[in-house]
Amino acid sequence: MNNYIKNIVGFILGILITTSIIMIINDEEKTTPNQATYLSQPIASEKILITSAGQSTDTYIIKDVANDLLLENVFKPSAESDDLDGVNSLVIVVAHSDIGEVLHNIDHEKEYERVKDLIDEAQINDLPIIGVYIGGKMRSNKKTDQLIELVFSSSSYNLVAGQSNDIITEDVPLIYVDDIQEIKGPFSSLFR
Repeated sequence: MNNYIKNIVGFILGILITTSIIMIINDEEKTTPNQATYLSQPIASEKILITSAGQSTDTYIIKDVANDLLLENVFKPSAESDDLDGVNSLVIVVAHSDIGEVLHNIDHEKEYERVKDLIDEAQINDLPIIGVYIGGKMRSNKKTDQLIELVFSSSSYNLVAGQSNDIITEDVPLIYVDDIQEIKGPFSSLFR
């Protein structure tokens, strides 16, 4: 009878330990391995140049966020290197849009080069670069991924909203929020 009870207790303990391990693993998968949602100190300052990488309308959303927060900014979806004169920070909103590129009369290769030149000039001028991606899985495609790699690897800080927690930057800090509705606070903390 003693062995029977030991076997039952061992079996129950095994189930409890296995369940606990599975729950811990699932919680780790749901946890984003990124930075806190807000910064304790700003890393950039106003006057901000807000531009696009990929010419999606997501750039307009970030412009509205900056305006709602009363952040001094210049909005140029197709900003060039000389547009950096007189600004203190660069925000690049990433998401490829075929329609946006047609409307701005630019193809993807030229858009990529424009953004690369802009980043190079910002780095020469020692301007903080903030990469932003709010497109979630909806905008995920090869061209967007290429632009994310370009911008996010060159940024001072990156901000991601939506179901995009597969975006991981090796050497650049990343703020991740679950939803675009949560972006104002973290965005503001980059500058104030």
